[in-house]
Order: sequence, then structure tokens, then C-alpha cells
Amino acid sequence: MIVKKTTRKSIRRIVRNRRDHHRSVTKIVTGIMAVVLVLNLILPSRDFSANENRSLAQRPAITLSGLRDGSFFTDFASYYADQFLLRDLWMSIKFHADFLMNQREFSGVFVGRDGYLLSDPVKPDKEAVSKTVAAMNAFAEEFSDRDISMILVPDAATILSENLPANAPVRDQLSDIRSLQMDLADNIRTIDAASALKSHATERIYYRTDHHWTSEGAYAVFRGAADSLKIDADDVRFKAHTVSESFQGTLASKSGDHHRHDQITVYEPQGTDALYVVNYPDLQTRSRSMFVSAQLEEKDQYTVFFGGNHPLVEIQTTVDNGRSLLIFKDSYANSFIQFLTPFFQTIIMVDPRYYYDDVSIVMRDYSVTDVLYLYSADTLLADTSLADVLNAAVEARKAAEEA
Repeated sequence: MIVKKTTRKSIRRIVRNRRDHHRSVTKIVTGIMAVVLVLNLILPSRDFSANENRSLAQRPAITLSGLRDGSFFTDFASYYADQFLLRDLWMSIKFHADFLMNQREFSGVFVGRDGYLLSDPVKPDKEAVSKTVAAMNAFAEEFSDRDISMILVPDAATILSENLPANAPVRDQLSDIRSLQMDLADNIRTIDAASALKSHATERIYYRTDHHWTSEGAYAVFRGAADSLKIDADDVRFKAHTVSESFQGTLASKSGDHHRHDQITVYEPQGTDALYVVNYPDLQTRSRSMFVSAQLEEKDQYTVFFGGNHPLVEIQTTVDNGRSLLIFKDSYANSFIQFLTPFFQTIIMVDPRYYYDDVSIVMRDYSVTDVLYLYSADTLLADTSLADVLNAAVEARKAAEEA
């Protein structure tokens, strides 16, 4: 009888201790959550995440309309998620935990073989592609006396498909590229970037942590494009210089995988005395180099090429051959231009995403002889800005002819 009473007392004590323990843990967790909540509300918001390479949501203003339609709560949830205390640390912990559970896709980025991070190619915006192709054809007709070429660069997942995780569901981007090119006018010369890149697939033609091609990848396509661009690539040799071994790009930021770093190289022409000057009208500055070394101290070290994207960049060289090249481009072109300066007297880069002036004036004032579209496929297959710039130029040209 005494044993039974002792046993009951022991059970009650154990139950009570467990209940007290649970209460203590609950209080601690609640306290931590309360502290985090308060700190999140009182600490200043961050404008930008270097690890994710993007702007962060800011605290929304409280309005009656926002409360009524629920948009305030949606915006506040985005703000709270972006500004959460130690967000970068929690994201890193989550990545490692998910990776150990055999997950290989993070925010649309695949963790592939040989340390490559590979993104799923974009799904083409059919309406945008149709408008872009129509505008390119109209521009080619209006300026039919110019040599017009196009380089559309596939993304790494397309060229380095063997590095993808098994059964990764990615688009057939080469099919998307062929579909666009088939609709182009006959006087737009298409340059096969995919074949040039595939022939160098064992080399470092794409960054492991970033969506861009490397200077080595750009050089491979430059060599393959030389005949189409009517230049003799064998006239000039190029010497590579490593300028960084600590680059972590957009795919590392997007996925949360910060295990690896990339090397950035720039190329210097040899065997030529051609010099050049770069003019940045938007910054009202000039430079004797297209490489901006100060950008190597920033998060996005790829901006070492021209300091990033600009509406228009003008390069004047000492090459006296009368050839003036206009390039419609995205950021892929930034690391390609280094191979072109020994072959053109003038190079004008126009990024339609930021350019709002009349390109027909550029064509006239710079006596443009050659036009090159140089884009990543991911950009052009979803682009909505190139068509506007081209159409405006065609309309302005026709108006000037009628006046």
C-alpha cells in the first residue's frame, strides 16, 4: 500500500515537472519571439540585401484603403519577411538543412555538379517576343544598307545541361531561340553562340555562382562570330588578367548557397597599338579604360565591366577604318566589348531598358555601319523595351524623310 502511494506521488511529481518544464520552454520561446518582434519593429529597416543582391521591402504606410482591401497586410508580411532579424543567417541555416534533406532546387536555382548553380531558363513572353521580332524586322528594313547581326546567348543550364541534377525540369531554351530566329528578316544575320559555347563546355565559360557568362565564354563566341562580324580575330592576341577570385554572383544570392567563389578575368589586346576612350553621357565622365576596378570592392563584381549598365556608352578608338558599330544589349555584352575595340573606329552601346532617346539620331550622328543585337536569351525572350526603342527610331526616320 505504501509502495502504491509512493508510486502515485512519483508519477504526479514527474507529470508536474514535465508541465513546469513545458511552461518554462514556452515562456522562453515566447520571450524570444517577443524580443525579436520588438527589435524588428524598432530597428531601422535595411534598404538592400547584399547576399540576395536585391532591394528589400519597406514598412508600408497605414491607409484606410489598404486596410479595407487587405493590401496593407500583404505588404506588411513582405516587409516583415524581408526585415526579419538575422535574416541572412536564418536563410543560410535553412539552405543547409534543406540541402541535407536532398533538396537541389532553391528559388528556381539548381545546385548542380562541379559546384555550378544553374537557373531554369525563362518561359518566353510570346506577345513580347512577337513585338520584338516585328520591331527588329521593321528596323532592318528601314536601315537595310547596314550590316545587322544578332548574338543570342543561351543560359548555363542549356549549355551545361550535364551539370544539372538528375531529372531537373528545365525548358528547352535552344528551341525557344530557334523559334525567334526563324521569324527574323533575312538581312539580320544570326550568329550561333550555342555551338561556340558547347565546343568549350569543359572550360570555365559560365560563372558557377552568377547567371552571366565569363570572359572566357565571351571570347569563345567572339572567335566564332568573327567571320560574321567581318573581322579577322587572328590579327590580335589577347592576354588574360585575373582581377578577382572572390566573386559571388546573383545565383548564390538567390539560392542562399554561399559555398563557392568565382574568378573574374579581363583581357588585354596584344600586337596592336589601338587605343580607346570611353564616354559615359549619363555620368558626364570619360575614361581610358572600360574596366572600373573600384567595383571589385562591391557585391556585384561583374560590374567591373563599365561599372554596370548605362543607357548609352560611347567608345572612340584610334582604329581608322570608318567602321561604327551600334550594339543593342543587356549586361552580357559588357564582357564582350573588350574583344571588339581593336576592330572598330567607334562602338556605341545602347541598353534599351534605360534608353529613352531617338536611336535614329545615333545612327545618323555616328554614321553607324554595323548593328549588333547582343543579349542573353533569358533577357530577350521576355523583353518589352527593345521593341519600343526600335519602333521609335523607325517612325522618327520616316518622319524625317517625309519632312
